[in-house]
Formats: sequence, structure tokens, C-alpha cells
Amino acid sequence: MTARVSDKDSAKKRKLLKRRREPSSTNQINSEEFAVPSAKRSCQRRKKETIDACADIHGGTDQNKAPVLAGLWVTLIKEAAPSKLASYFSKSQKTLNKVVPKIVKENVAKFESSFENKLRSVRVLYSNGLLSKEKYKSVRLNMSTSFNGASNKRSSLKFMHDVTVPKLLSYPKLMQFVNSINTGNVKDFSDFCNDLDDDNQVYGSYRNLEEMLLELGDMYVSLDKKTPFLLNFGEPFWHFRVALGADGAPFGKDDEATAWLLSFLNVGGRIGSCNENFLLCGANCSESHPSMLKFSQKLVLDVAYIEKQIYVLPDSKTKVRFTVELIPSDMKWAATFSGELSNAAHFFSPFGNVSESNKCTVNGCLGPAETCTWKPWLYQDRLEVAAKVTAKKEELEKTALAESTKRSKILNYIQSLNSRQEYVPMLKELVDKMYAEPLHNANNGWQQLHGLILSHANDKSGIPSSCTDFSKMPDCPLASHLITLKQIGASRLFKKVKKWFCQGRKGKLSYRFTGKETRIMCQNFMKLVKAVSSEQDTPIQSLQVNTFAFVGLQLRVATSRFSRVNIDQKVLQELKDSCKMYFNACSLLLGSVSPTVWTIGHAVPFQTELLFNKFGLGLGVNSMQGREAKHVRIAQYAKHATLSSRWVMVFRHDYITGIWLRMQDPSSVPYHKNKEVYEPEISNEAFCHCGLERVAGGKKCEFCSSILYQSIERSVREGELDPYLANLLSELSV
Repeated sequence: MTARVSDKDSAKKRKLLKRRREPSSTNQINSEEFAVPSAKRSCQRRKKETIDACADIHGGTDQNKAPVLAGLWVTLIKEAAPSKLASYFSKSQKTLNKVVPKIVKENVAKFESSFENKLRSVRVLYSNGLLSKEKYKSVRLNMSTSFNGASNKRSSLKFMHDVTVPKLLSYPKLMQFVNSINTGNVKDFSDFCNDLDDDNQVYGSYRNLEEMLLELGDMYVSLDKKTPFLLNFGEPFWHFRVALGADGAPFGKDDEATAWLLSFLNVGGRIGSCNENFLLCGANCSESHPSMLKFSQKLVLDVAYIEKQIYVLPDSKTKVRFTVELIPSDMKWAATFSGELSNAAHFFSPFGNVSESNKCTVNGCLGPAETCTWKPWLYQDRLEVAAKVTAKKEELEKTALAESTKRSKILNYIQSLNSRQEYVPMLKELVDKMYAEPLHNANNGWQQLHGLILSHANDKSGIPSSCTDFSKMPDCPLASHLITLKQIGASRLFKKVKKWFCQGRKGKLSYRFTGKETRIMCQNFMKLVKAVSSEQDTPIQSLQVNTFAFVGLQLRVATSRFSRVNIDQKVLQELKDSCKMYFNACSLLLGSVSPTVWTIGHAVPFQTELLFNKFGLGLGVNSMQGREAKHVRIAQYAKHATLSSRWVMVFRHDYITGIWLRMQDPSSVPYHKNKEVYEPEISNEAFCHCGLERVAGGKKCEFCSSILYQSIERSVREGELDPYLANLLSELSV
């Protein structure tokens, strides 16, 4: 049966088609307000005709327009481009004020209670450390409210009509979430104090080494799959090389604490970042406390077991192996845990059998070969000496000698054995994994050179000891030295020297260099040399000043090379040459070979070559820089904690920032390569390679081009005074 369309319906459709052919005003379609009444009536008529026409297609009645509206909406969504839809919505006040805000407000509420907002809040809390409660609340307040001048109070910040900015979690809810995070198995350090008296009981916490290594291994494998950055040293499967060591945590001068940190050599240059060093143990005691010694003994046993295992990581199911390759530490800690005497002993170095009697030997070398001047300590020899010393102590215990006499005899006996070993090393074979630490040696080297320059300036100035008023200091080399310190940005060192002057210049300046002073000295030491130089200098004073210039230049080159993680054969050879000339200059012309000078001159190049041959990396991989930065972060975590709860809180914060947050959002722990350098590039042809301006018409400065400086360089290279210097010194001695 064929359906027939009535004449009335045909007329209606013809009328509709006619309306469709008439042009429509964009304003009539997109606007809900009309300036002319006829436009409003026309629009209303068109809407009714559109609804009537759609009703024929989709169905629906005057009482139920849902099918019509659904058909219109689907048609609009399918046919209109996103840009056109945005144009329609942006010009509709009904949509902007009543529709979109309702939808957005629901989503804002969902977001504020979501895991993403919790993660965002945690990122803010741990932004560059740990925000205090007051600071976090202030950040949250300023991110979600604004000051209303009309009402003279703060109101919610709205980014559209009736929709507020999503808020961070409130501080109580945030801390509730933070405390709910599983931070692993953190144990009480009292496990190592059970058999100690009450005076030796300490608060602390620690993690199991094996569990921590597996968790860190999983984290690094996961991160490397997303953005490859790990080194695998040519192994067929993942072989994580671990650096493990301890140092005093910086909670204050009178607040002793020690922290054990571990890191992976596989991260390469990133090992200098505090984010790549992880807390293994922390306690409120000194490095040599009996409980710390017991912990180190357990650690040695754990390492021996772990290194024999092949593991499959719990999460990534990756086959891995762990070995401890480095024990970064300072010399005091190294001596204690190696069972050695301190650096004040006759054999003062933990790296070789150098002694006070042969430390000044020029052109010497450290190595295992028979032709080498000094040999590294062998572990088996350490054990034999320790056994002999123990027998000697038992023999002396049977005598009635005073304790001080017994101690003197023990020290003399150890020296007679050509050793510095007193006990069996607590670290056992790991003692061979100790290398010269770049940061401390660089700081000590520049501190000693600055002390020599300061002493030279003070002696030459001839200021009476009664003069302690800085404002009345005459124009002299010491005044020039102080002015230059301020000009080059060494403000803390300037204040310390000024205080030393005002206190009567008694004894040597006591100031421990940091990485900041070392970097400033590397880039500006020639300005200090020039400041203490004068045309009225005697020949011996000129020799001293030029020696300072030469030693500083060699120390700068050496510092730049041995502080690097990534090196090649060229850099290694430059390091060997600069270290050799630095040592020879100190021995021949300054008459001063301290343990630091010997270490930089011989231990540093020898051990850098060992690491380069084994891993293809430089001595910078053994730096304490990242660990000391971590200690600053630890101090911040513990700032608002009590003495007893300090380490529990520190471990929680360290885990969340170092592992949990990084796994949730790898970008939350960024790595920014340090662009500061020890050896600045001299691109201006008007300047000498040392940093001073060249003399007119020359290629070098007044120091580097002088006959005296060139004679110093020849003497240092040969290891003996050249004729010019020999004659000069012989004439001065007459």
C-alpha cells in the first residue's frame, strides 16, 4: 500500500524549502539576544518550523521533544567541525553560564579527589626539597584564591563562570596520603646497640641492602626502558656497579650523625646529583661509633653474599647482578674502616707506601711494577701486619709499662714493618675499592695554595702585629689580596681573612674550602697572584710569585681533569702531565709536600687510569659531591623532627622523593647537567691561557712570558733545577 502525502503536508514542505533557500543571519543562529523584535519573531518561527520538520523525521510530539532534540544534536555534532562548534558555544551565554560550568565543576570535584591531584600535591610538597607546613599552605592558598579589593578579603580563584581552580590537597589530607605510602622495610638501628651500655645507645634507621638493591634495580630498569641513559659496560645482562660509603650528616656542629649512602656507577655523570644517591642507614652517632662498626661488619657480609648471586628483579623480571666497585669516603673515615693509623703516621697515605722520608722524591711514580717508587698496599700484606701487631700488643700487655709507652712502642713497631696497618680492615677486601676522592682533594689543594699566597702577602706587607683595625690597613700586598678576594666573588673567604687580620693574624688561617671556593680559585687564581706581585719584589719574592702562578695553573688543569666522569686517553694523559708538574713544583720550589700534594701528584693519576681501564670512566665517578648534596637534603628533611623520630621521617621522605615519586612521574626528578667549569675557555685573543691580559705585542701575560717562569717550567719538567734557577738560588744563599 502506497502512502499518500496530503496537500496540506505538501504545502508545508514547500514553505519549509523556501525558508531554507532564504539566507540566514549568523547572528540569528549564534545569538540568544536580538536588537530588533522582528528578528526575534523570525527566529522563533524558524525554530518551530525546524522542530516540526525534524518531528516528521525522528518522531516526537509537543509533549515529548526528546527524539527531535536528540536528532538535532547528533546531526550538529556529526556535521559541524570542532572549530564551528566552539564558535557556536562561545557565543551562547546559556552554554557558557549554565551548561559548561555544571559539567566542569563536576570534573573539577572528581580531579580534586583523584590520584593525579594527590600526585600533584606531593610534587609541590617535595619541590626542591621539602616544603614546611606553613609554606605548603601558603602555596596552596595562592594557587586557588585571589584578593578581592571590593570585599577586602580573599575569594576562590575562578577561571570561568562559577568554576574555581582545582585545589591542591589540604595539608592534613596530604600528610595522611604521604603516610599511607608503603616506604618499604625500614628497620630500627637499635639492632646494633643491644650489647652496648646506655651511654652508647643511639637512635637511627636502616634498610636491608639486598632488598634495597633489588628495588632500585627495578626502578632503574623501568626508567631506562622509557628513556635509555644507563651504562652497562658491555655486559650481556644488567650488571649494576654499586658505590657504597658513609660520611657525617650535616645536622650541626654539635649534633653528631652519620649516613650511609649508595649509588650506581651505571648512571654515569648523573652520579654527582643528590637524586642518584640513596639512603641506606642513618644514626645519631659518629662515623666510628661501636654501633656503626657493627653495622659495617654486617654490610661486608651482605656484600660478599650479594656479589655471588644472580637475581631476577621482582617487577621487571630482568636478570641482574650487583657488585660493589667503589667506597667513596674522606681520609679520616677511610683510615678508620681500613684498620690503619691516621694520616699523621710516618706512612701517611692509605693509597701507597709513601713515608715522610721519601715523600718529596721528584719524578717518582705509584704502581705495582718493580720500577715504581711507591707500591699500593696489598690486602694480604695488611692481614699479615695486623696479625703481627696483635701479637705485639699481647706481648706488651704482659708488661708493667704505662699505656702511653705501650702505645709509642706499637707505633714504632708498625713503622718498623714499613706499614700503617694496625687492625684487620673492617671492610675486608672492599678496602681495595677505596680511591682518592676528587672533591676533597681539589678543595684541600686550593686551600693550601691560597694559604701560601696569603702568607707571602702578609710577610711582604710588614704590617705590625698591633695593627688590627681593617680600616687602617696601609696600601700593601695583603690589602690588595683582600680587595681581590672580594672582587672575584669569594665573599666567605674574604670575611674569614678579614676576621683573621682583625684578630692579630696569629697562626695560619683556619678555613675549610668548599666546592664554591675551589671553582672561584680555578678561574681567578692569577688575579690573586698579580695582586701580591710588585715591581719592588726581591729575586726570591719574584721566584715565589711565579711559582704560585705555575703551581696554580697545573692544579687548575689537574682539577678540571680528575673531577670528570667521562674522559678519554687524551684527557688521561693531560692529567698525568699536570699532576706530575704540580708535584715536582711543590717539591722543588715550595719545599712543601703535604699528603694532599702527594695524593694529587701520584695517587690521583694512578687511580684514574685504573678506573678508566676498568669502566671507561674517570675519577669523577668517585666524587662525594652528590653525597654531600644529599646530606643537605637530609638535613632539610629532619629540620622539624625530634631527635628520636628524625631518621624515621628522613627515610620516609627520601623514599618518596627518590623512588616512589620517580616511578609515578619520572619527570619529577629532573637531571640538569652542571655547566660550571673549573677551566674557563679563553676565546679572546687579548688574554693569555692563564686568564690575564697579554703583554703588548706578545702571546702571553707578564708572568707566563717571563724568563723566571720559563725557567721554572723547564726545571719542573726535568725534575731538577735548571742552570738559571740554580745560579739564582746559589747567589741568594751567599
